[in-house]
Amino acid sequence: LLPAPPGPPPSNLESLRKVAAALGFQLQCESNKALAESLDTMEVPGNPMANKLLRILATRAMSQAVYFASGDVASSADFEHYGLAAPIYTHFTSPIRRYADVVVHRLLAACLGIAPLPEDLSAASSVTDIAQGINHRHRM
Repeated sequence: LLPAPPGPPPSNLESLRKVAAALGFQLQCESNKALAESLDTMEVPGNPMANKLLRILATRAMSQAVYFASGDVASSADFEHYGLAAPIYTHFTSPIRRYADVVVHRLLAACLGIAPLPEDLSAASSVTDIAQGINHRHRM
């Protein structure tokens, strides 16, 4: 179960562009990697909060993630996480936060032999159904 946040619409980046320009920077956002590298260079001497502000604005510009089962895509290139500029990413936080985390923890526990695979996760179609349910709930 993976989250796939699509890239932000260009209009979502306008506030970030304006603040970056006001601080004397030109935002590069042709790709997620370019955006991440651009943010890494935006340091204002004597003002450590400037980069933090830019990163908060960048996070706010991102689109909401859509969850999918890894077996539902044709290529591992579809696993890319736009916001993190990472080739693959899954949740690995506290399982009390989101159902997606609970599912990932259960799958990882089964893969590591710590716990048996729950019956409701044993079929690929089940994970697909869970992903669709999570996506539906996030849109509510």
